[in-house]
Amino acid sequence: MKNELSVRNLIATEEAAAFFDAWATDEERHAEGFIQIMELVADGCEEDLWERLDARSHNFSAINEYLKDEFSVMVMIAFDEMCTCRAYAADKGFYAGLGSDRFVRWLREVTADEAVHSMNAVNVIRARYSDRIGEVGTILDGLTSSVADESDYGGTFVLDYFGEKYTKEMLANCHAAILKNVAKPLTTAERDGRSGRPS
Repeated sequence: MKNELSVRNLIATEEAAAFFDAWATDEERHAEGFIQIMELVADGCEEDLWERLDARSHNFSAINEYLKDEFSVMVMIAFDEMCTCRAYAADKGFYAGLGSDRFVRWLREVTADEAVHSMNAVNVIRARYSDRIGEVGTILDGLTSSVADESDYGGTFVLDYFGEKYTKEMLANCHAAILKNVAKPLTTAERDGRSGRPS
């Protein structure tokens, strides 16, 4: 995803560049954890799983509408990270059933990371695109509708919603949460770039 944004020259501000550097590092760590879990539950081989992941094709046509500019991308990322945060939290029972507390601790860390990513994406919007806050709702409406279409996942690393946790109610709640968060005025700490985790 980060490579695609670079190719399209969509990262326009220092705030977004810093966001995606941190985001990519965290998501790579998350992928390593998921690979380990897949090894355990599906009796897979780590090397084979990484090869399959690396060989996966990427089709961004389904989200081209949200790859027009940095603002649209940040709205999409804020929504996506909020959705995955809540879905992971709802999966605690599954991870607890894997037989090791380390998986539950890992899930807790991933869930916290996703919440931070969502709020930090929102903070980029609030800091750099306050004049476009009124457009966020329309973009979120489109994202919610596109998820409901259940189109094939294109390996884009966003909007990859599988499973029963991604209900219409959950998506609607995430929609509402993003609208609420972007409407908040920036604090002095957030304006100065000192805020890492949402309060």
